[in-house]
Amino acid sequence: MSAFAAKPLIVDDTTELVSDLQPHISYLSDPSHALGLEDIIAQTSAFHSASERTGLNFGYTHDRVWFKTELVSTAQTHTDWIVEMRYPSLDRVSLFSGGSGGGEVQHQGDTLPYQQRDMKHRNPIFMVRLEPGETRTLYISAQSEGSLTLDLQLWKAQHFYEHSQGTYALLAIYFGMLLALAIYNLLLFAVLRERSFLLYVCFVIAFGAGVAAINGLGAQFIWPTLGEHGNRILPFSLCLSAAVGVLFTRSFLDTARRSPSLDSALALFAWVAMLATLAILFIAIQPALQLMSIVGLATTLVLLATGIVCVIKGIPGARIFVVAWLMLLVGGMLLALRNFGLIPSNVITVNAMQIGSAVEMLLLSLGLAARFNELKRLKEQAQLQALSSQKQVVQALVHQERVLALRVAERTEELAAANKRLELLAMQDPLTGLGNRSALARHVPQAMHRTKRRRELLALILIDLDGFKAINDELGHDIGDQVLISIAGRLKSCARQTDLVARLGGDEFILISEGIIDQEDALMQGQRLLDALSLPLELDGASVSVGASVGISLSNGIEPDIETLMRQADQAMYQRKRSGRHGVVLHTSSLPVGTNA
Repeated sequence: MSAFAAKPLIVDDTTELVSDLQPHISYLSDPSHALGLEDIIAQTSAFHSASERTGLNFGYTHDRVWFKTELVSTAQTHTDWIVEMRYPSLDRVSLFSGGSGGGEVQHQGDTLPYQQRDMKHRNPIFMVRLEPGETRTLYISAQSEGSLTLDLQLWKAQHFYEHSQGTYALLAIYFGMLLALAIYNLLLFAVLRERSFLLYVCFVIAFGAGVAAINGLGAQFIWPTLGEHGNRILPFSLCLSAAVGVLFTRSFLDTARRSPSLDSALALFAWVAMLATLAILFIAIQPALQLMSIVGLATTLVLLATGIVCVIKGIPGARIFVVAWLMLLVGGMLLALRNFGLIPSNVITVNAMQIGSAVEMLLLSLGLAARFNELKRLKEQAQLQALSSQKQVVQALVHQERVLALRVAERTEELAAANKRLELLAMQDPLTGLGNRSALARHVPQAMHRTKRRRELLALILIDLDGFKAINDELGHDIGDQVLISIAGRLKSCARQTDLVARLGGDEFILISEGIIDQEDALMQGQRLLDALSLPLELDGASVSVGASVGISLSNGIEPDIETLMRQADQAMYQRKRSGRHGVVLHTSSLPVGTNA
C-alpha cells in the first residue's frame, strides 16, 4: 500500500454529518502493542491511506490499529463534533487530540466499566471542539479481542444526540418485543404446561442477552460494572441460545416421535453446542468469539436443514419454522461474514442479527400457536374416532339409561305433583280456597322487601264481616259457609293479580296490596272492597246482605315492621267497629282517617 495520502476533512457551520470518514483516514498496524503516541507521530510516513481498503473492518486480529485524520474548521464560531464508531463491541478505543505534548485523551470501549468511559453512550464516541479556522490532528488507537470494526462517522454534536435518541427508541422497541414475547409464552407455559413454550422463553432470554451485548445496551444498562468480564457474555449467551434453540426444535417439531433418527442427531448437536458454551468460560476471548460465530452459523444451518426435512415429512409447523430460521440464518451469516472482514460493514450488516432475529422470534411465536392449534385439532380428531368406536356400546347403555330415566322422571313428576298438592293444601284455607296464615307469613316479608326496593307503599287491609254471627245463628252454618265462600270470591275478583287475599279464620279476611301511591289510594282500594262486599248475596233463593269493617295500615317496607303493621290494621278495624261499623279506616301516626259507606 502507498504511504499516507489522506486529505484533510474541511467542516463548516453547514456540515451536519460526515457519514464516512474513511477517505480522510490513514492507518497503521501495531502488532506488538509497543508504540506510543510519540512513536506514532514520528512514523507518519508509515501510515497507509484507508481509502484504498474496501472498509475499516480488520476482522479478528490481535493487532492494535492506529488511525490518523485531520479536521479543518472554516466555521465562524467554535463548533462541537462527535466522532462515532458504530460497532459497540470494541474492547478499548482511545482518541488523542492535540499532539504529544499533553493533549486531550479520551477513552472508550466495552471493557471499561460504563462509569469510567469519558462519554456515556453505548457506542465508542468522542467529543472534539474546533475553534474558527482551527486545524486539528486526531489519533485514534483501537484494539479488540472481537472483530475490529471501525465504522467512523463525524457528527455535529446536536444532530448526533437527536439521531441517538431515535436509535435508542428503535432498540427499546426491539427489546420490548422480545420481552413481550417471552412473557406471553411464559404465561402460555404456566397455563398449558407445554415444554415448547418454556424452551422458547429460554431461547428468547439467552438470545436477547447476546444481542444486548452486541449493541452495547448490556454494558450500559444491565452489567455496567463488569468491564472486561462482560466480554464473555456475548459468546456465552449466543452459544447457549444455540443449544437451547436445538432443544426447542426437538420439542417444537416433535422429532422424538416423528423422526427418531433426526432427533438423535439433534440431541448430539445440542450436546456439542452445550460443550462449546461451557468452553467459552475458559478459553481466551478471541477464540471464544470465533467459536461463537462458528456455532451460530452451524446451528442455524443444521436447524434450517432439519426444518426442510420436517416439511418434506409433513410435520405440523415445519413450514413456518423453516422461514423463521431462514431469517435468522441470513442475519447471522451477514454478521459473521462482516466479523471476519469478508463483506463491508454498514447499517444492514451491523444490525443484521437484530433484524433477522426480530422476524424469527415473531414467526416462531406464531409457529408455536399454529402448532398448538394443529395438535389440538389432531387430538380432537383422535377423540372423535375413539368415541365412534365405542358408539354401539354407548347406544345400548343409553337405551337402558333412557328407560330407567323415563321411569325415574315419571316417579319424580308424580312426587313433585303430590308435593305441590300438599304444599298448596298447606297454604290454602280449606273452605274458601284463599291463602291461610302460613301463606300470609310467607308472602308478607317478600312483599315488604319488594316495597323497600321499589320505594313504594304496601297496604295491609284487614276485613271483618259485620253481622255474620246472626246469619249463622238464624240461617245455619251451611248458609254461613256459603256466605264466606261468596265473600272470598268477591275479594279475589276485586284484588289485583299481585295482591294476596287470605282468610285469618272465622269471618276475618286480609288483603296485602303492593304498589300503593299514597293514603288516598289505599282508602280508595279499601272502599272498592267494601262496595263489592255490600252487594246482596243470592243463596238458595234467599237474599243475604253483609257489611264489613275495614282497617288499613301502610308501610314503606322498612317501618313499621310486620307485627306492628298487623296490629295497626287491627286497631283501625276496631276503631271502625266502635264508630258504627261498615266503613274503612286508615291508621295513621296521629288520628285514623276513614270513610263511611
